[in-house]
Amino acid sequence: MTTPETTNQEGEDPWTRVELLADAQAVAVRVGGDIDQKTVEVLDKGLDEGLAKAVEAEALLVVVDLQEVGFVASTGLSSLIRVHNATRDKGLELVVVLPDEHRLSRLLWLTALSRILTVTPSVEEALAQAPRNPA
Repeated sequence: MTTPETTNQEGEDPWTRVELLADAQAVAVRVGGDIDQKTVEVLDKGLDEGLAKAVEAEALLVVVDLQEVGFVASTGLSSLIRVHNATRDKGLELVVVLPDEHRLSRLLWLTALSRILTVTPSVEEALAQAPRNPA
């Protein structure tokens, strides 16, 4: 897990940060930088860590916040599909956070991933949709 020094700059090294949200009802994976074939392992590691933390905490929602990402290559999109399938297999929900005006929103639309993934414009809106664990 790395912490960003600057955010959303072209050519920035990728980073991820995983944290519990909403009284451990959700896990957020915050991602920044550019994701391509050379750097996708940073995204994969963060997504895997987030999924593991959600299972451990018995959270029902994994939020992937891409607001600080500048670029995503096809390998990054494949990672999102992989973690989407993994969350479903474990009975969890996955929500991607991207404001409508973010340039990656258009990429998700063009690749039809916006039909597969649940996309919301904010973390708060993602949490509002979160299923609640009655335990």
